[in-house]
Amino acid sequence: MNKWRFCLSFGLLFGWTVFTGAATGGKIVARGLGFTVKQAELDSAYRQFVLSQAVFGSDVPAEMEVFFRKQVLDEVILGKIAATRATAGDRGQSYIQALDNYKDLRHYYISETAFILRIQSLGLTTNAYRLHLQNNALTQQVLKREMKPKTMVKDTEIEEYYNKNYGLWKVPAKAEVSHVLLAKVDLATGRKLNPDERALKQSVAAKVLRKARVGVSMKQLALEFSEDMSTKEIGGNFQVVQGSSSPVLERKIFALRPNQIEMVESGFGYHIVRVASMAPARTRKLSEVSREIRNHLHVQKYIRALPDYVRLLRRQAAVIVLLD
Repeated sequence: MNKWRFCLSFGLLFGWTVFTGAATGGKIVARGLGFTVKQAELDSAYRQFVLSQAVFGSDVPAEMEVFFRKQVLDEVILGKIAATRATAGDRGQSYIQALDNYKDLRHYYISETAFILRIQSLGLTTNAYRLHLQNNALTQQVLKREMKPKTMVKDTEIEEYYNKNYGLWKVPAKAEVSHVLLAKVDLATGRKLNPDERALKQSVAAKVLRKARVGVSMKQLALEFSEDMSTKEIGGNFQVVQGSSSPVLERKIFALRPNQIEMVESGFGYHIVRVASMAPARTRKLSEVSREIRNHLHVQKYIRALPDYVRLLRRQAAVIVLLD
């Protein structure tokens, strides 16, 4: 339940909340200053919520429908309130954002047709769905504008966060490497090779090393000799990030100089290695991460301020819920 509550409570921040739509008749389930919410609108919004969860691979449990409908109604009410407070600028921005949101959601399906069929399976039309996405975006835009004073991030806050979390900005050493692998195991069965078989592999590796040192390209050697199927077709190229692979292999690779060619033995086998380039470990500067930190702090402030602000909006709009 906590996962779903998060989806509903903070969907406004990330752009996948439920939507509202026009309804011409039916029972009124909520009202406030200048608006009503009818049963048909709630039903439509709930179907969109089900669709939004399906996009991300989740089904809505039938036994939780009453709970979720109440949550969806809260979002619909918020959308109604936001619509009464929207400016022309809000509406223009929301139109552009809705187009982007539709494209993003479409990418979760194998084709446009599959996406449309899924929308229609829930009793929705694509035009209605696009309109609902625009209504969602309008709510987000209104909240973004009105909550701006509460979510602004000062430069001093960015610097403080940077210093308190200094370890987060460390970047490990990286090496761009090309190699040819002669494995010490039977790659088909996983069986360890016997001493005679390993000696033969080591002999082939020594031959490859000699060829590389006299100028035969690593690309050609990888295609001819390498048993690393993941890099064989791309010239044996791969990146080694310190701390992410075999300690033995890393230690030997990072001891090499750029363009140096050596044979390195690891638990996998015999590697003929050429280091193309090396980037030492470093710490990212404040100037490099300030935007990232600002965005993070902005989101945190938004999340903390949103519940109280929504309650304030509901009080100001004199919201009354009539749902049974």
